[in-house]
Amino acid sequence: MIQLGISAFYHDAAACIVKDGKVLAAAEEERFTEIKHDESFPYNAIEWTLEYCNLTIEDIDQVCWYERPDLKKDRVLKTFKKYWWKTFRLKRKYLKDLKKNNPDRILKDLGYKGEIIYIPHHLSHAAFSYLTSPYEEAAILTVDGVGEWETLTISLGKGNEIYKIYGVDFPNSLGLLYSTVTAFLGFKPNEGEYKVMGLAPYGDPNRYYNDLKKVILPGEDLKIDMKYFPWEYSDSIMFNSKFAHLVKMLPRLSEEEVTQDHKDLAAALQRVYEEEFLKLVKKAKDITKVNNLVLGGGCAYNGVANAKAYSYFKSIHIPFAPSDAGSAIGACLYNHEGERQDNTSPYLGPEYTDEYVEELLKNYKLKSVRYNTDEELTKRVAALIPKNNIVAWFQGRMEFGARALGNRSILANPRNAEMRQKLNMVIKKREGFRPFAPSVLKEQQKTWFLVKEDIPYMNQVVKTKGFNRQDPPNYLPSATHVDYTARVHTVTKDQNKKYYLLLQELHKQTGFGVTLNTSFNLKDQTITMTPKQAIERYISSEIDYLVINNHLIFR
Repeated sequence: MIQLGISAFYHDAAACIVKDGKVLAAAEEERFTEIKHDESFPYNAIEWTLEYCNLTIEDIDQVCWYERPDLKKDRVLKTFKKYWWKTFRLKRKYLKDLKKNNPDRILKDLGYKGEIIYIPHHLSHAAFSYLTSPYEEAAILTVDGVGEWETLTISLGKGNEIYKIYGVDFPNSLGLLYSTVTAFLGFKPNEGEYKVMGLAPYGDPNRYYNDLKKVILPGEDLKIDMKYFPWEYSDSIMFNSKFAHLVKMLPRLSEEEVTQDHKDLAAALQRVYEEEFLKLVKKAKDITKVNNLVLGGGCAYNGVANAKAYSYFKSIHIPFAPSDAGSAIGACLYNHEGERQDNTSPYLGPEYTDEYVEELLKNYKLKSVRYNTDEELTKRVAALIPKNNIVAWFQGRMEFGARALGNRSILANPRNAEMRQKLNMVIKKREGFRPFAPSVLKEQQKTWFLVKEDIPYMNQVVKTKGFNRQDPPNYLPSATHVDYTARVHTVTKDQNKKYYLLLQELHKQTGFGVTLNTSFNLKDQTITMTPKQAIERYISSEIDYLVINNHLIFR
């Protein structure tokens, strides 16, 4: 059974090929178009996945779509009817787009003649999260903006089966609330939420907490007071003047300075989100009575909240792409009838040979050395990082999902207090409050961080261990946020052998098996996919060294 999984038309469009339950290839459309969070039909991702697997569209037995268009249409039209006098033009535009974005028609035009299976949105989230976990039994909590009707679900995973137990419908949405305040703070919704999470530790949550809490109505189930939000009748504005009056603040424009007021509102939002999220975590525990939790949906990128779920569960799994991109895979895995396969690797994208890189380098006036072995390469790079060189690290297959996990990364010295500022201002050209993540050897993670278990996909924020400003040899300032936390990435030999070797070599040379790790891209760019992109981004930046496979490239 060969399946093609697809997500599209909201954000993070993606495609994957799954054969007999094993994911062979997957990629997000944004990596090809260079449009961040591209929502368009993933023609390029489909073409690449087919080519990589030596398939044509005729070889596909089944297409799995990540949501139910009929249920989504039902929600949208019923909502429009509720506010018919405000949504007349929106309805016309929606119906026009509905014809254009019809999966049946598009796939038929591509030459596909087989069946299309439509899996409910939150079930696709749940399936990806649970069926890539190590558990035979787990509570499953999915939280995002909105699927068809549902905005969050609680399910029980048992064996290969998923049983939905609880759900909340639009417009009551914890995800949309977070995105709305993200927009109010001048960041782009469905993209800037992680900026708000990074900004929150700089603020005082008490200033706006009581005001922000008023938008959530009292009761056992999540209920949003919709007098503050036009979600039901606008596709461009997420808040109204009543919300501005509530927080006694004008919305920030994207080019305006971030003030203490903005930091305080971000802090209040994070606290409100965590409180509501933990209520759901507790409900999942009370309903399922199991010890394992898996998280899915775009909100599962909120690593600060994720780590607090250990208050109720012994073990937690968050997959490498919990947003809509991962649902392309989830839809396929849910519809696979055979034995569950190991789908824990996030390295599912394109890769390039050393010979290809060597030929490409002839077009550029750069110096390079090709090392014969991974050991020789990692020894040399491990000597560069502690000397405060910034190294772009391009290896093997591209990661699937929003996190750079050691194959498309920029690496730097976590022990230099100035390195975070240099990366933010000079290399990435982004806001100075944004934190970076440390990649750490599994064997050393508990030396530096208060982790409960491995964090292979960089999706939990935990306290650094023994943080002490008076003891510089034993602290990691550029990898530690203002609240003494870090979004940790645990590295094992099985997951990523070459990256593990690099960290091992760093440990041998310095005693620290840790490197600062951020995604290999510059301001407003998608993560680097090709060697050509890597070289051109290196040339246009102040990155000191570029490593592609076993080539060390320098000026």
